[in-house]
Amino acid sequence: MNASKKIMNQGKKEETISTSSAPKTNSKVKLGGASDGPGMKTYVLGGFCVALILILCIGVGIQQFKPSTVLKIDGEKITMDDMMYPIYERESKYLPSNEIYESYLGTSIWDAGYMGTDSTVDSNVTNAEGLKQEIINAETEYAVLYNEAVKAKYKLTKDEEKDARSQAKKAVKGLSFVQKLQLNISEKKLSKRFEKRILADRYKADQKKTTDATVNEKDAIKNVSKKDLRQYDVQYYSFAKKSTDSSTGTETKLTDKQIKEYTKKLNELAVKAKTAKDFTKLLGSEKESGVTYNSGNFTEKEGWSTYLSDANLKKIKKMKNGEISGVITDSSTGYTMLIKMVNNNSNKSYDSACDEAITSAKQTAYNAWLAKLEKKHQIKKYDSVWNDVKIGTVTTSIVTADDLSKMAEADSSSSESK
Repeated sequence: MNASKKIMNQGKKEETISTSSAPKTNSKVKLGGASDGPGMKTYVLGGFCVALILILCIGVGIQQFKPSTVLKIDGEKITMDDMMYPIYERESKYLPSNEIYESYLGTSIWDAGYMGTDSTVDSNVTNAEGLKQEIINAETEYAVLYNEAVKAKYKLTKDEEKDARSQAKKAVKGLSFVQKLQLNISEKKLSKRFEKRILADRYKADQKKTTDATVNEKDAIKNVSKKDLRQYDVQYYSFAKKSTDSSTGTETKLTDKQIKEYTKKLNELAVKAKTAKDFTKLLGSEKESGVTYNSGNFTEKEGWSTYLSDANLKKIKKMKNGEISGVITDSSTGYTMLIKMVNNNSNKSYDSACDEAITSAKQTAYNAWLAKLEKKHQIKKYDSVWNDVKIGTVTTSIVTADDLSKMAEADSSSSESK
């Protein structure tokens, strides 16, 4: 896919041509003999010529080979070789989870729904399609913002240059020489890339202050319902009549004897809870009682249907802060529970939804500004090249899931030893 790989293959082809056309010589060469002087010179000269031909052929191949252009922004070409690293960034992020997706969900992580961060990408596309669009968008944005930063006389600080080198060193850590060659990366190349990113990001941060200021936060949250997002915080002890093993999908049901035993345990905890100072420590050191402790929350609109029916949930919602329910057996969900109401009117879900709405509005304002800015730049996308790219297949055979796992383990061991 990339230039380095094609150059290596081209070099091999040239080597085959060159060596096959070279004159055959006797493989048994004696060194140091006085009578072999002239012959030895011939062999050395012949070998030198073959090597020279190889170098020249490979050199010509390199000069003639031109990596496919994906983008041209303000006259500067961004080739597939340049795109290898941003593709590797995304693929190496998601590849470790692919096996889990295939085993438990029956689909690859690339065919799952889009999981990226680009708000302009359609959320209904596959992860592979979404990440592909995310990459091209990000590279375009970085190039435009960098050019604007340079035009505005932005310059890297010494600390930013140091940060770029540090990022580059971290990015290539654990990769072999061949892997780096195939990915068309090196510390030096990546340092330059990260320098541009850092400068572009600083320029972006400065511009976002302006676009953020245009957002009316009250308007942004006007459709967020405080009533619907009223949050109930609870603590509870429970057991379920049946459970499913997440690794095998096997369903396990409790016996009547176990249900009776665990219900008895919950009733004992209910009595204990009346005088206990700490509801969270009713089980003490018991680990295999069949009953487990958890804390959780639910909102007015979403409810808590995993654990309780609507009828039982209504009873819980009426509880005062600090109040403890009796033992509740819910036949519709299969759960038996002992619940304490911690906070029956928390604003946490509402506040979080408001923050998300404001953040979204600010991102929309920035996206609109960026779209206008990009129209002022000469941007050409070569679909004939980019359409052939399939995320999930470009760098995953160069740096495999096993490679990434080993790199992560080595990095973890290195951190622990410090």
